[in-house]
Amino acid sequence: MDERKIEKENRPVLFELYDGSEIDGEVFLRLYEAHHAGLQKVGDLLNEETRVIPLRTKNGTLLLNRSRIASAKVRAELEKDDLMTLGKKYTVSLKMIRGKEIQGDIFVNLPEGFCRVKDYFNQPVQFFPLIQSEFVIYINRELLLYVQD
Repeated sequence: MDERKIEKENRPVLFELYDGSEIDGEVFLRLYEAHHAGLQKVGDLLNEETRVIPLRTKNGTLLLNRSRIASAKVRAELEKDDLMTLGKKYTVSLKMIRGKEIQGDIFVNLPEGFCRVKDYFNQPVQFFPLIQSEFVIYINRELLLYVQD
């Protein structure tokens, strides 16, 4: 075994891109994450400063332009943890740049006085989680037109 190889785990993800197309495949996650215990999450990967994200598809590996990913959909049992559901729950409807509407829950866990939906969407992250019963969907805030709560 090559000692320089970094161990990774694969995670199935459905990406929707800026143009409305969808690409299904697997991303590669680190076994440990600096910001929390355990395996790296898809949200961690999306919010890194890298410009491209490798995606293994049935037709080979693609390098996705991170800034043109509209959303990333992951099965909740693979991605969701208790920390994602801390805070005040809001059910919201999002209108994306290509007209698609997505509904789900957000959980605002910010300092007192900053627990509004507006405060949640003003955080300095590019992708934020929207929780549905079966999926966690990471939304690119740059491709979001509006939020209705």
